[in-house]
Amino acid sequence: MAGLAAYLARRNSRVTIESRPDGHRSELLRHLDRTGAVPQPVDQRTTSLIWGGDNTAVPQILDLASGRGLPTMGHGRAIELLAATAPTVVAVAGSHSTATAAAALTCALAVRDPGWILNAAPRGDAPGYDGGGEVLVVDLCPDTALHEAPAPGRDHHALGEGLRPAVTLITAVDATPPAVATREDALDEVEALARRSEAVVVWSGQPGCAELLERLRRTPGPRVVAVGRGDGMDVQVLRALWSGEDHQITLQADGERFAVTVPVTGTQDALGVAAAFAAGWALGLSGTDLADGLGAFPGVERSLTCLGTVGGVAVAESYAQHPDEIAAAIQGAWMLTEGAVIAVYEPVGHLRTEALAERIADALREANRTVVLPVHSTLAPSQCHADGIEALARADFGGTLVIPGPGPCRPGPAVVAASLARRGDLILTIGPHAARRIGPELLAALDLPRLAP
Repeated sequence: MAGLAAYLARRNSRVTIESRPDGHRSELLRHLDRTGAVPQPVDQRTTSLIWGGDNTAVPQILDLASGRGLPTMGHGRAIELLAATAPTVVAVAGSHSTATAAAALTCALAVRDPGWILNAAPRGDAPGYDGGGEVLVVDLCPDTALHEAPAPGRDHHALGEGLRPAVTLITAVDATPPAVATREDALDEVEALARRSEAVVVWSGQPGCAELLERLRRTPGPRVVAVGRGDGMDVQVLRALWSGEDHQITLQADGERFAVTVPVTGTQDALGVAAAFAAGWALGLSGTDLADGLGAFPGVERSLTCLGTVGGVAVAESYAQHPDEIAAAIQGAWMLTEGAVIAVYEPVGHLRTEALAERIADALREANRTVVLPVHSTLAPSQCHADGIEALARADFGGTLVIPGPGPCRPGPAVVAASLARRGDLILTIGPHAARRIGPELLAALDLPRLAP
């Protein structure tokens, strides 16, 4: 939502944000303060409402908007309407793992001066920007925090419905319950978007993407560009080498080789950069221009970002939510430490967590221990028909799961996680909201005398 609001604000739209009744200022509000959006109530100058899914504030705004006859739309629909006004749209889509590819595209396409609407900002930049060129990059990956809170009266919105992109980059195809229950359903959605595109770029290494490639090649349709390792790729990844500080990537397209060095840690993020190169190549840019642009890519906010080191223990953060993203984040964390990895994990959505509990457990078992935060959900407790924490407790974590007990006299998650860490270890926070806020608490807890040098 921050990317959409920042893009609108930079186009001189009057963006209004309703503060929560408890006065809490969310990360979104703090970010928008820096983009020119003014947090104020809906008034007579407001022309439409974009659903954000915050259960504590939005119903009151919905009532006000309905009373005034204002149109109401979801986040995805708003992006589609804006993208339809751009001469050239490059869409990044998939069930997960779109953030690095989408952010890298903003640099890869630098010679075209693109605008963008992203879910995660390039490091040090904004998630939304109105470029001076004709190209608009949009990240269509669904916001998992909104899956359980569709706008009242709205059914599930098909991926990229109404868009006809010049290029669509597909990073992953998988189930994302409860919105998309099965991989077959996800394949149907993504294929429909791909066939509305002039060209579709598919990362071949992901199982769902391999199935999508088979579907697309069965019948005539858009130009298909496969990117990945091994022979037979249109854009081939010859090397992705971690130097200890960055990834050195060598790519081959049309018989030419191109090298880029990017400050990303995990292998999955490095492959996301390669996919961005392939999308730019499908758009018609030269490999030289793409490599030059990617040379300025700063990485993505909260993608294995180091927050600090106290008492010899490092704290890093990740926005990962899908089980495959969680596994990739932990794999990246192991590349940053020779000690243990302690995960501090925030589940997203009770229904989603219950449906994916075993896969989440499989991913988190790659950490030495996992401390679980409360489930982030847009549903009120009375609306929940599932308990994500209970589902995780039933999953097989092999004895590595730690669920801090509630109560004013019990240590909080930050203190519990800090107590598990020793010099040389790394604590990785995983999740979108509470996991973001807990970083400073972890650093403070690690500063206790017992953990001091």
